[in-house]
Amino acid sequence: MKKIAALVSIALFAWGSAAHAHGGSRQKVVESIEINAAPDAVWDIIKEFGNAKWIPAVESTTVNNVGDKVVRTLLLKDGGEVNEELKEVDEATKTLKYRVHQEPVSCKVFPTNNYSAAISITAAGAGSKVEWMSAAYRCFTPNNPPPGQDEKAAKEAMTTLSKDALANLKVLAEKP
Repeated sequence: MKKIAALVSIALFAWGSAAHAHGGSRQKVVESIEINAAPDAVWDIIKEFGNAKWIPAVESTTVNNVGDKVVRTLLLKDGGEVNEELKEVDEATKTLKYRVHQEPVSCKVFPTNNYSAAISITAAGAGSKVEWMSAAYRCFTPNNPPPGQDEKAAKEAMTTLSKDALANLKVLAEKP
């Protein structure tokens, strides 16, 4: 009986140590906006993975096939660069899913790790509702992250990205 208790204690200790070893929890952000334009009109702006000009931080986009994956490289206005992999484009549900393709992205560029997102458009009255759901870990994955590479920085970066892009999408889609 003492052997079983000792083994259980060791197992619980090892499990507890492993659970704390990751050093951060996945941060999630959900932002949405209502747009006075038909869902198809809004979808036409965002569905082309190679055209991210509707995202204010993006200067230019190039698209390449990497094996069986479609990868876009975003050159940002501040000089940074992010590579993203297309996971899914669903015309029927007007949903676009993608994730960062190459980790790590510079913490100065986008202080996240393992970033993924889904943008979906649904009808809302006479217009549309666009929802941007994203999730990521902080940029510095070991314990005790430096300022600017912690959960707060990751969440702020994801929130700023989605809010700014959605606000610009609204302006573009509502133009006469």
